[in-house]
Parts: sequence; structure tokens; C-alpha cells
Amino acid sequence: MLALLFTAACSRTQAPDPRYVQPANLLEIINEFQRLSQEDVYRFDTPKDVTGTNVLKATLLRLDDFERKHGNGYKDIVEFTRASAYERLGHYDRAVRRYEAVVRAGGELAEPARRQLDALKTFRRIAGAALPKDDSFKYIEALDDVWVAWHALIRQHKGTPLAFLARVEAERTDRAKVAFVELNRHRLNGGNELVIAGYGELLSRHAQSKNYHRHQLDFADYYVTLAKEYSIRNDPEGLDFEMETFEELARSAMELYAEVAQQDGAPEKLEANGKIEALKGLMQGIRRRNQ
Repeated sequence: MLALLFTAACSRTQAPDPRYVQPANLLEIINEFQRLSQEDVYRFDTPKDVTGTNVLKATLLRLDDFERKHGNGYKDIVEFTRASAYERLGHYDRAVRRYEAVVRAGGELAEPARRQLDALKTFRRIAGAALPKDDSFKYIEALDDVWVAWHALIRQHKGTPLAFLARVEAERTDRAKVAFVELNRHRLNGGNELVIAGYGELLSRHAQSKNYHRHQLDFADYYVTLAKEYSIRNDPEGLDFEMETFEELARSAMELYAEVAQQDGAPEKLEANGKIEALKGLMQGIRRRNQ
């Protein structure tokens, strides 16, 4: 009777939700990683596994868990996979160290690891290049040199995941340049115009990037900053305030926000809608004060 009750209870027990079941073996971990990790990380967000976790980060955690449970079995496979995950995450120094370990161990993965190692040492060198901090123009020139170096790698590794990574780094360099000019615009002749030109170039160069709508929001935010600064320097209740100047800046921001808000499925859509409402409130307040 107890056996029958136990069997009946087991039959009523639901199977565990597959989203929360850890991979049973190393093969499952590697298959999941290889299936999802070859995406173009420049154009698309890093794929998520069934739990909704970044597959690269999840792979690192699962490899750690595998080693805790099984010791150093299949060490070369574990280290090679770990190096690949670090590589795609942009942690080139960690990736280099892991690939070096695979090369030292010998075995079938030593040669593929050596090929990746040669490429990633160049990635590490460019990413870690020291930038001069005592001269703004030299800093910008150094960023331009870094950008040229990344584009050389894009051409060299065309059609491979390494080219995707190099495009990510080139975009990051472009964004850093715009941010630097924006932070120092009051010290530069025509600083505001340089920032606007920089954002325009950023959007033109990276129209296919997964970050394109984020760049649009940042550009719109900058126009809002200019509009607010204008209303602070020129009292809207005074005679020197020109409503047309303020509204031109605000409209430039609104157009960018609206474009993002129209992108169904874009993660920035909700944020853009919120910014549109905030900007409408700002514009109404300024108009009221200017009457």
C-alpha cells in the first residue's frame, strides 16, 4: 500500500521547470554556449539562455560549478570554453591567460588556442593603450589612432566573431570621443557645434549597431541640456529670451526621442516616451514664463 501511494505521488509530481535545471554535463554547457555565442555582438544584444541570463556570463558560472563538482576533468576543454567566453565579453587579458594555459597543456585544442591567442594579444594591446591626459588635443588624436587600429582588425578578421568584437571596440572609441568633447565643450572653440557634429558622425558610422537608439537618446539629451542652459542664461521672463531659439533646440531633441519611441520592440522605446513627456512639461513651463 505504501509503495502504491509513493508511486501515485511521484506520478503527480510535476517535472522541474527546464529554465532552472543546471546542465547535466560539460557537453550540454558547451553546446549551449556554441549555439548562442556566435551572434554578431555589434548588431545584436548578447543572447540569453533559457533563464534569461547573458549566455556568456552563465557559461562562466556553469563551468565553475562543473569544476567544483568534477575536479579538473577535461581541463583543456573547460579552459578553452572559458577563454572564448571572456573573449566575447571583451575581457581580453583574462582570455589571453586562459588560452595560454591551453597552449601550455598541449593537446588537440592547443593549436586553435594559439591562433586565438595571437589575435587577442593585439586586441589586448589596443584596448590597453595609454591615452595622454595632459593635453585635450593629444587625447583626441590618440583616440583617433585607436580607432584606426580597430578598423584594421575589422578588415583583417572580416566575417568572423573577432571582426564583430573589433566593431564593438571601434564604436566604443567613437562614443568615448564624443563624451570627451561634450565634457570639455566649454573649453573648446565652438565646443557645442563639435559635440553636435560628433553625435551626427556617431549615428552615421554606427547605424547598424545595437546601441543606435541609445546613441539617439544621448544626442537628444544633449539638445535638452542646451535648451536648459539657454533658459538659465536668458531669463524666459525677460526681454533677451528668444522663444524660437529655445524651441529649436527642444524640437531637435523631440524629433530624436520620437524616432526612438516609434521603434516597436526596441528596449529604449519606453525610456523615449518618458523623456518626451518630460520635455513637453519643460516646454510648457518655459512658454508660460515667457508670456
